[in-house]
Amino acid sequence: TLKDRINKGRGSDFATTVSGFRNQFRSNRSDFIDAIKLSNHDEDRAAESLGRSLDKEKLAAAVLLTSPGKPFIYQGEELGYWGNKGGGDEYVRAPIKWTRSGSVPSAALGGKVDNAMLSDKISVEAQDADEASLLNLYRKFSGARNKYKALAKGEITPVSSTNNALALWTLSFDGQTVLVAHNFGSGVVSASVSGISELSADRILVSNGVASVNGSSVTLGAYASAVFAL
Repeated sequence: TLKDRINKGRGSDFATTVSGFRNQFRSNRSDFIDAIKLSNHDEDRAAESLGRSLDKEKLAAAVLLTSPGKPFIYQGEELGYWGNKGGGDEYVRAPIKWTRSGSVPSAALGGKVDNAMLSDKISVEAQDADEASLLNLYRKFSGARNKYKALAKGEITPVSSTNNALALWTLSFDGQTVLVAHNFGSGVVSASVSGISELSADRILVSNGVASVNGSSVTLGAYASAVFAL
């Protein structure tokens, strides 16, 4: 449902949907662990489903890593690999391109490799050196998840706002609560956050794109994300 919502620019009901799924799981087993992902080796790549838009891929990564459960990242997803199963499963199973000049063993996949995708810019080496790369966004949000227990283990509570593009929720665990905000839309959004008396820019724990606050109102640039300590 995440990729569909991003493509439609509608985030307002995402947290409610996730909470609903978790309540279903909990009714069957109280100690369930929600295994969350964007895609796997038997599905079209997430980047393919998101129109190969880097901005949307970054948003999807940020949502994955600020959602409750145990996130799984399919190899290559953190580099922006694309591909669909139409020509065979091999097209969603390309090996990692580690260096700019390195090659991948296409023979191992029967030649079913999209070499246009495997450019020097998509390599680990190139993205490692680019602070704004998708790979480094995954690292940044993973680091925040490892640092803040509410992000890693918190239970989700949907938060309403005055803009349908904005996805909002809190995560709480062991006395720590964070507010998660994502803009699923292609334009700048500003909205008041229900139940939050005041936000502060210096309480942003991790973010991507433009994020600012004014009292209980948050402003996010296109496909931007921010996590606030409460």
